[in-house]
Amino acid sequence: MVNLKERYDVVVVGAGLGGLTSGALLAKAGLSVLVAEQGSKPGGYCVSFQRQGFTFDAGIDATMGCGKGGAVYDTLEELGLTSDIEFIRLATGMRIIGAEYDVRVTTVEALAEKLKKLFPPESAGIDAFLGDCKALASEMAGLMEAVPDLMGLGGKLGLMVKFLFKSPKMRKYSGKSTGEVLNTFFKEPRLRAIFGTIVPFGPRAMAPLIMNILGGEAVGYYPKGGAQALVDVFAKGLTKHGGELALKTMVTRILVKDGRVTGVELADGTQIRSRYVVSNADGRETFLKLVGEGHLNSKFAREIKETRLSGSCFLVSLGVDLDLRAMGFDGTTIHYNRSDDLNEIFSADPEKCWLSIMMHSLRDRSQAPPGMATIQLVATLPYDYMGEWKVGKDGRRSKEYLQLKEAVADKLILSAEKVIPNLSKHIIVKDIATPLTFERYTLNSEGASMGWFPSPGGKMRSQKTPIKNLYQAGAWTSPGPSIYMVVPSGRNAAQLVLNEIRPKTTE
Repeated sequence: MVNLKERYDVVVVGAGLGGLTSGALLAKAGLSVLVAEQGSKPGGYCVSFQRQGFTFDAGIDATMGCGKGGAVYDTLEELGLTSDIEFIRLATGMRIIGAEYDVRVTTVEALAEKLKKLFPPESAGIDAFLGDCKALASEMAGLMEAVPDLMGLGGKLGLMVKFLFKSPKMRKYSGKSTGEVLNTFFKEPRLRAIFGTIVPFGPRAMAPLIMNILGGEAVGYYPKGGAQALVDVFAKGLTKHGGELALKTMVTRILVKDGRVTGVELADGTQIRSRYVVSNADGRETFLKLVGEGHLNSKFAREIKETRLSGSCFLVSLGVDLDLRAMGFDGTTIHYNRSDDLNEIFSADPEKCWLSIMMHSLRDRSQAPPGMATIQLVATLPYDYMGEWKVGKDGRRSKEYLQLKEAVADKLILSAEKVIPNLSKHIIVKDIATPLTFERYTLNSEGASMGWFPSPGGKMRSQKTPIKNLYQAGAWTSPGPSIYMVVPSGRNAAQLVLNEIRPKTTE
């Protein structure tokens, strides 16, 4: 238990990777830092949990940026932690299986050749679409190197010029949805289903999200020891450099006076003073509850209330007595399409919705007992499914709730048996998490797993806020969700604080 001081230079709300990154770098810079986390372990969605000798991840599958020159690796190197964790490099990004296809996503060229063999009449569209994906990914890489929040007016004007005159694909597609773009290129519904299920956002999400992944040729990595191993090494970076991590410490209010942060208040009423606050918490929670609408202008508060949230997920974690490798599996995550209609795939029907099958113990043997394996089924079922999962008005987990989540899990397991024969006969351990589970553990509104929904033409939230000396880090702000984005957000938040302390030219 950390003995909390009355005052710190910086308080970070939430020990997700963005918050830990920010806190560790600020501590390394010599500031007194407290990272306050309401949960019993750091990580948010990026955590692992154990059940009867099996280790499961709650929210991640793989990430990028873990090789030399990547954001994750370079941050660990700056913190002196590269020898404290090992990353497993993945040969294949994912495998997409439907009734009449089985496609591995590796390089753009290999994917194009495979798809043209499966769908010869669509060859021209495949080449044109993937060509645009490569061009867009190249443009996005150039734009992502810039951090508008750290720029002066001249730098921002330069970035705008780069977007307007040197990023034609970004201009073309940034306001279009995935479904709209796929319908433009392809008549074949199976092909639209393959491309449209690369990420679990659905046809209404902004097209560049999927196009950047397809065109980026990015190498995927998995942290040995699971998601918690990655989080724990960042937590070590915080404490190694003199920062403090307080678990089971809930911040209930961000203190504001005359439009400026003065500290935070904890659940027990304790007030801690600080010059700066970095919020790694849910975006709605940060402004509408912790700050309070009284400190916000009505337009900003309305935007926060009305901006659509990303979806949550339904997660079934299974410990099984199967030899998955002997069955032909290698740890590559499978996206199993049970329909060719993207609207059905991203519906609330557990027999047709997006289904991911993860087998992390094939990557890291330590995650399952000898002769056993882990399998996790992830579906995109919403928070409001069946009347918020048949939870009563008092919020208690009723008998009906327990029966419903078991019934949904059984449907997913039955579907997964089309990919993993006889799965249901080999289950040793079963754990089920609904969107309500994720909301309870992370405090994310409606269990949102990826911050704000990436709507076409939507704006990315600045890490600066209307409150002086309050900054954001994590999935709810720029540059966006996923590990290789939230680590840079933590770096940027730290730099914003340091620039306030030690002003300098950043253009």
